[in-house]
This record gives sequence, C-alpha cells and structure tokens, in this order.
Amino acid sequence: MAIADGDNRSLCTKTTIGFRQQMDHTVPPKEFKWTPGNMINENFKLGDNGHVCVVLNRQIQVPAHVVKSLWTNAAVRCAVDGGSNHWREFLLGQAVAKRPKGAPATAPLEPLDVITGDFDSITEETVDFFKTTPKIHTPDQDATDFTKAISVLQPVMAQRKIHDVVVFHDTSGRLDQVMANLNTLYKAQKDNCNVFLLSGDSITWLLRPGKHTIQVPLDLVKTQRWCSLMPVGSMAHNVTTTGLKWNLYHTQMEFGGMVSTSNTYSTEFVQVETDANLIWSMGAYDFEDKLRQAAK
Repeated sequence: MAIADGDNRSLCTKTTIGFRQQMDHTVPPKEFKWTPGNMINENFKLGDNGHVCVVLNRQIQVPAHVVKSLWTNAAVRCAVDGGSNHWREFLLGQAVAKRPKGAPATAPLEPLDVITGDFDSITEETVDFFKTTPKIHTPDQDATDFTKAISVLQPVMAQRKIHDVVVFHDTSGRLDQVMANLNTLYKAQKDNCNVFLLSGDSITWLLRPGKHTIQVPLDLVKTQRWCSLMPVGSMAHNVTTTGLKWNLYHTQMEFGGMVSTSNTYSTEFVQVETDANLIWSMGAYDFEDKLRQAAK
C-alpha cells in the first residue's frame, strides 16, 4: 500500500506540475487600441513619428480638407503607378478651387517622395509633371502594385519608426481590385505596420488575433453610422464583441455562415476579441452625406 500510495502521490504531483506548466504557458490575448477619429476629424495624424500616405489608382473621393491635412502631417508620401495620375488631378483641382472671400492663400502641398509600380498606368503627362520625383520600378507580376509599394515602404518605416499607412482608395468599381486591396492588408500585417484603407465613405483595416479596443468618434455613435466585421479568407472560431448594437458572443464567423454587416454602435468604445483575422470596416464621419448632396 505504501508503494501504491507513493505511486499515487507521484502521479498526482506530476499531474499538478503538468497542469501548472499548462497554466504558465497560457498566453493572454494581445491587446490593440485604435483611434480612427485621428484620421478623419481630429488630429489628422497617426503615431508619434507621423504616418505614410499612399495614393492608389482610383479617383480620390475623400474630402479635400481631410486629404490635405493627412498629406501635410505625413512623414512619407507615395503614389502607386496610376495613383500618380489621380494625385496630379487632385493638385490641379486644388490649384483652381475657389477660396472663400478673404481667406488667405494656402501653402502648396508637400511633394511626393516616391512613385512605385510597374508603370503600366502612369501617363506621359504625369511622368513629366512629376519628373523630379524618384520612381521605383516594381515589375513583379505575382503581386499587386499596392502590395509591392508596401514592401518598398516597410524598410523606410522601420528605420524611421513609422507604424501607420493611410491609403487613399475607393470601394466602387471593380470587385477584384477591392478584394486585392483587402488581400494586401493580410500580406502587410506586422507588429510595426498598420494599413488603413480610407475611401469617400469608409475606413477599413485588419484586426489580428487578440483583443481590440476601438474608440469610435462620438459623431458616428450619435448618428448610428454603420460598421462591420468580416472573416475574409478563413473561419474565426471565437469572436466576442461589446459596444455594438448587435454583439457577438463566442461566435463562429465564416462566409457561408455568420458575418456581421450593417451593424452600429451602442457606446463610444467597441471591443472585439477574436482568435483569427477579421476585416473591420466603418462608415466615416459624414462623408456619405456630403457625397449624396454633391450628386444631387
């Protein structure tokens, strides 16, 4: 019996040690904090060292004052292939835009730092317009020009300790290009690289596995703007949210099953805990109303 008791105690001790080791190796979820208001209606600046601005090959629908403020506060400014055509159009449009009577003339916007791409979309007029701007040819056809631009920018960002990229893009038109832009969010994900897609009516970025706190601008809460969580590419087995009108509780999300679209807010702070990547997208501050009014 003594031997048996000793064996039992030994088994109990080993089991307890094993359990403690498992507990010791339990890693708490990584925590992320997001303040999208800094992009659209407050500081127009991300991070202590500024952010990167990138122009894609789509018409710039973001309100001009937001574009100019983000561009002015950027540390690095890049146009991607045909995006340089749209940036040229934006600059020319601003040059002839009427100023309110008595308003002082605005200083010219800071120049582009670099144009990247395979250069199948940039026009000769744009090449001449930006003739002094450095150009980096990225001919690889196994990646989009956007993805390749992020690869070019990341070493510069690491050197200058810049973590955020604001991308002027548009969600209308070709679905394949929209999906390719979302794919770049997945390919670009790193601890020191956050990529935000800013369009005329939304902000979109990737939520990696962990616990996320999103401080929603109060205007969006009061006006009940839309938001969404989408499990693009793979299943999320366990998603829990607070602060939304329709929250998720340990929910499995996948296309063909549960996705959260056309949601909205119950409070200023939204929390999302997820075990897999999710795309978060949200309506931006009164961009939609402005566009509808302009279209009338």
